[in-house]
Amino acid sequence: MKDVSVEVANEERVGERKVGDVVIYGGGIAGALLARQLSATAKVILVDPLDYFEVSMAAPRNLVKPDFSRQSIMPFAKALPRVDHVAARLTELTSEGGIVEDASGRRLLVTGKAAVLATGNRFANELVRGQEGSGADRHAFYQRFHDRLAGAERILLIGGGPIGVEVAGEITEAWPHKHVTLVESQPRILRGTSEAAAARAASILEKRGVTILTGQRIDGLLSNLQDVFAGSGEVTTDAGQVIAYDLAILCIGGRPNTAFMKQNFASRLTPDGHVKVAADLRVKGERTIFALGDITDLAENKMAFHIRGHVKVAATNIRSILAGKSPSLSYKPRTGDPTMVVTRGSRTGVAHLPLFGHTRWSWLVRKVKAEHMLVPNYAKIFSL
Repeated sequence: MKDVSVEVANEERVGERKVGDVVIYGGGIAGALLARQLSATAKVILVDPLDYFEVSMAAPRNLVKPDFSRQSIMPFAKALPRVDHVAARLTELTSEGGIVEDASGRRLLVTGKAAVLATGNRFANELVRGQEGSGADRHAFYQRFHDRLAGAERILLIGGGPIGVEVAGEITEAWPHKHVTLVESQPRILRGTSEAAAARAASILEKRGVTILTGQRIDGLLSNLQDVFAGSGEVTTDAGQVIAYDLAILCIGGRPNTAFMKQNFASRLTPDGHVKVAADLRVKGERTIFALGDITDLAENKMAFHIRGHVKVAATNIRSILAGKSPSLSYKPRTGDPTMVVTRGSRTGVAHLPLFGHTRWSWLVRKVKAEHMLVPNYAKIFSL
């Protein structure tokens, strides 16, 4: 039985109610792919403050070639024409639905027969994913950052995961003369893949003149670098290494964007903020709420190619719920899977692939990802 007092309280806090079959919160890879699949047969509402889908893997390329972003940024209106896009941000998940707020501060309650949490990670800055604004704003951001990057001679990259390594590769390909320093707190870069692939990546970057410092941490800098256009400075690592820079770029991973659950669903979160999910990708303890992508507590690397599996399972199970049946498909996490393809600019890179393991075939990495950063793959999915 519904809690009438809760429903009344929610109605007082929002201006209106919007109803669909499926409500998806988050228009990143997981949310957009799922919306595309379900919108053929269901009324889908997509809640995202942006008006576009962005191929996030292309971000390192966009930093040095801003015109490339015109391919990797795809307006929801064209990519998801059958989806009802609500340009707002989920602020609170309730038993009645999601309370969302748009840029003007207007609130509404969005409800459906099934809800999907695909809000992804929240990053320290907007390099990987835009935080607000239109596609045109995102293009302008990349152009402005390119100009800032072009004028910097000493560049400090903080974080030796795929993002940091690919940014280093793009910079050194575009501007071979620049001095790039990459700092990673772990014993090696690319800790999510095999040691052989990581060593090969380090070797390529070092041959290009990149200084790689592993096992060192820079503390007290994160808040200063939330502004990606911050000026020059100097830092000292916990090992006593002094690094002067003209531009410092945070390339560390994000934190799960799940603050909207703390008020009413805190027990569904792990201590670090990930969403607890069952094998069918429903939030544990919930009947009609699913979670996909980086916010889940699935024991696997947070890689884009895993998300395809999430979407397949969720789409099948949501269709079952809409048909009045119980979900039956399960997802098996790819725990310990070292599969990874990491570029070093547009011509080379390293990979650890199923069946092959670590491969030194630069031509394969070039064809699989480096030439196009997967943009044509998503353009095809969205019929663009």
